[in-house]
Parts: sequence; C-alpha cells; structure tokens
Amino acid sequence: MSNIIVAESLKTSDASISSSIDDAKVKSKPTDQPTDKSIVSVANGQPSQSTGDSSDILSQSLVLSDLIFGIYAIELWTYDEATGKLSNVSLGSRDEETGQRGGGGGLLLKRRTQETDPDNDYSTSEALDAFSKLTDPSRRDFLPASPTDPGVGLPGVLWAEQSSSTLGAGVNRMRHNPLLHSSGPHIGGGGRGFHSHDSVFWRDVGELADDPDQPYDERLQSFAKAGFNLAAGIPFDTNGYRGIVIYFGNPHANFEKLRHPANSKFMNNAAQLIAAAAAIQDPMEQVKAFREEVSYQNWHKMKIKLLTMLRFGGTLRRTAKKQADMTSRPKVEKRSSIARLREKSSRLRNDTNATLNEVKESAKNRVSRWLKKVQGGSAGIPPSFSYRQCLWTFIGVMTTHTILSRINLLIQTESDGDLDLILAPIGALTTLQYNLTAAPASQPRNAIFAQIFAVTIAILLSYIPNAEPWFRSALAPAIVIPGMALLGIIHPPAGAAAIVFSSGKFRWEHFGIFLSGVVISIITAVGINNMSDKRQYPTSWYLLNKAKINLSK
Repeated sequence: MSNIIVAESLKTSDASISSSIDDAKVKSKPTDQPTDKSIVSVANGQPSQSTGDSSDILSQSLVLSDLIFGIYAIELWTYDEATGKLSNVSLGSRDEETGQRGGGGGLLLKRRTQETDPDNDYSTSEALDAFSKLTDPSRRDFLPASPTDPGVGLPGVLWAEQSSSTLGAGVNRMRHNPLLHSSGPHIGGGGRGFHSHDSVFWRDVGELADDPDQPYDERLQSFAKAGFNLAAGIPFDTNGYRGIVIYFGNPHANFEKLRHPANSKFMNNAAQLIAAAAAIQDPMEQVKAFREEVSYQNWHKMKIKLLTMLRFGGTLRRTAKKQADMTSRPKVEKRSSIARLREKSSRLRNDTNATLNEVKESAKNRVSRWLKKVQGGSAGIPPSFSYRQCLWTFIGVMTTHTILSRINLLIQTESDGDLDLILAPIGALTTLQYNLTAAPASQPRNAIFAQIFAVTIAILLSYIPNAEPWFRSALAPAIVIPGMALLGIIHPPAGAAAIVFSSGKFRWEHFGIFLSGVVISIITAVGINNMSDKRQYPTSWYLLNKAKINLSK
C-alpha cells in the first residue's frame, strides 16, 4: 500500500513540478513582448478560452476576427496540388505538450448558434445533436473535417465557385446574387471607399444541403441542421499556399450590417492574414524547437532538484487526502418502497405531460412550416459561372458533340440512313457533366444504368399491341422516372430518352449505338473536367471501388 502511495505521489510531484517549471519559464521571459489576448476554440461543443504564446502568429490573427460582425465560426482549408483535394487546417487552441492544434473537427467556434443555445427559443434537439456531431470528437458518429474533392461538401462547393483570376489578388469576386451579395458604395471619412473586390458572397447552407444536384455530404447536412445557415468563402494564395477561409454568419443578425462594406473588407483582409499566419506555422515551429533545445538542459536539472525536495511532501499530502475522503463519505439514506413508488409515479406523470406538450408543439410547428412553404421559399438566384469555367464548359461540350456528330454522320452514310445516333438526350447529359459536375445525376454510374433501364422499358412498351404512340410516350416516363428514384440512379436525360424511344421508330440497334454515345461522352468529360482544379469528375468510380473492396476481402 505504501509503495502505491509513493508511486502516485511521485506522479503528482512530477505534474506539480512541470507546472512550476512552465510558470518559471513564463516569468523569466523578457517583459517587453506583448501578451496575447485569449481566443475562442471548440472543446466538446463548448466555446473555451485559451491563451497562445507571443510567437503564435495564427492565434493572434484569429483574435482579430473577433471584430467581424455577425459570425459564428471559421474554418481554414488548403488546396493540395498533388492530390487535388482540400484539406482542413485546425484553428483550435494548441496543445502545450504536442504543439498540435485541437478543436472540434477543424471548426473554430466564436459563439454558439441560436439553434444550439438551450436558453434560446430557436433551440431544437435536432440542432443540438448535429452541433455535437460537428464539435465533439468523443462521439462515435463524430464528423471530422476530412479531405474533400472540389465541388463536394461545403468547402468543395465554395472553392469551386471562386474565380481563379482572384486568387493572386487575394480577393473574392463572387458570383452575383441580389439577395446575398454584399458590396457597397464609397463610405466613411478620409476619402476612403470600398470597391467591388471587397465584396463577400454569402451562400445559404440549408439551400445547398437540400439541393438534389449536390452530392450528399453528412457534414454539410449537419451544418444546416445546427444553425450554420450562412457561409462565405474567401480564397487566398500566399506564395503557393492556396486555399479558402470559410466564415459562418449569423442568419438572425442584421443582414445590412453583416454585408456592410466595412465588415466585408475586414473579412477579406482578415482571411488573408489568417492564411499567411497558417503558412508560416511550420517554419515558426522549427525555430521554436531550436530555441527550446538550447535551454532544455538547464530546466531539466532544476526539475530534478525540485522533485527530490518535494517528493516526501507530496506523499504526506496524498495520504492525508485519502484519510479525509474516507471519513467524509456521506451516509446512504434508506427510503421506503412507498416513497420510491410515489416518486416514480410523479416522474411518469411529468414525463407524460412533457410528451403531450412536445407533441402539441411539434404539430403546431408542422402547420406553421407548411404555411410558410405554401407562401414560397426565399432562395436566391443561382450564381453564374466565371468566364474561365464557362470556357471549360464550352471546350468540353464542343469536343464531345464534334466527336459524336462525326460518328453519327459516318453511321448514317454506312447504313444508307437506316441507322443513326440519337443526340438529343446526350445534349442533356453534357449539360449535367459540364455545369453540374459534382451532382449525383451527372456521375457515370447514374448515366449508364439509368439509360439502360429507361431505353429498355421504352422499347419493350412498343411491343404492346394496339398501344397508341401518345399513350406510350406518357407511360414510358411515368414508369422510368419513379423507377430511377427507386433504384437510386436518377438521371434526367434518361427521362428524355424514354420518351424518344417509346415512339416505336427505333430498334435495339439504335439502343446499342446510343449507349456507345453515352460512354464516349463520359470519357471526354473525365478527360476535360479534371484539367480544371475547380472540378472533379467523377466524384467516385462506384463499381471499381466496390470491386476493389470485394477483392481485398
């Protein structure tokens, strides 16, 4: 028993001396260096205060972001040229021992959203659960900020929407949206004004999460449920260190103040400062490691001496504490079975009343939401593409249809006009491939399987005796469209193909030629889309990945 007490006291002494040494280091440092302000980081879903040392430039730059009006949180993502993915940079408080930054999944929380504040009327259990998934690493269903492809998830969408021409200047010339776009005229004193390149484009996160043309991303869904309903991306390029800073805005704040030119300009400049500070972190850590190595031996000797002096004192304190704990144990009060029964009955009544109130409130909220939906949503106009992205779309569509048109001409010539390649549904396919590159409906799996399903149904319907063409053209899409939804292969061009092939003018030979045209369009889309660092096509080779998993088992 005494050996255990001595061992535990040594551990306690080690921790006490380590703390004393750290305090001594701080006191021995020169006093002419400025003291950092505290910054807010996420720890298990709660904003917590942590103080960085004077050489932590990233922490100092994050302190300045407290001056931005109406933001909930910040994320920093960098673009990896080698992998073509966006990787998160943690902005949380830094661990003193490891030097690594922690935090809730890469999210630097300035304040909780109103939906996740238990004292707020907007708070809901669904929002609290989604917030916990984003910020609590101890949960089994925790959602870390994993690397993502351009166009996938919130950082991927915001990154893909930036104009490549703005990266060198470090500004955000976003697409125009009359509801969410932030810009301003010349204001303020001293002859200073705010220009269009200081504008910030706010995206509706809930609208992105509900967009069927966006690939499903659980982290994006959780952001929308947790009340992070506004997001703005500021691109940066610091000596090749490229990426995007994401601000999460408060949708309940005064939007005129949120998009005020002064606030927007400060957001842009703060993002560039945060990015520059993040870029210098590795060189800074190397310099700090070098300086600590020089003084390590002296502090180590002092630690050994102090441990020797306080070892027995720690043993005595530990023993006295255990004795005090043993004498102060509370006595367990025995209650009668009747008292316990009354308590359980009261608790049951309270739970029943709470459940009824919750059901009433839920029904009331459902009716209220239904009435709001009937009045129409508040979604803004979809943002337009930049000129550079439109050029990529032009090149891809022109290349694809030039190849297909020449093949169609060759088939018609060789078959004396008996066969041809049906190009109309493929025009719809290329629209998806080059304008909604990351959408699930654009992916090769959906394109191939949906077209096979749709055309097969349409041709089989032509064998129904005495079925009029007008009836087949209505029945074919009525079967194909919900069928695609049931099979999980939604692909709008397949609905058009079902109508075309249900006319009875086309045979199985046309089906084979048409399917070959679909495959050619996929090959050209893969080659051209991936030349742009704003696009990723496909987002996944589903069948190949599944085959690899099966082979590895």
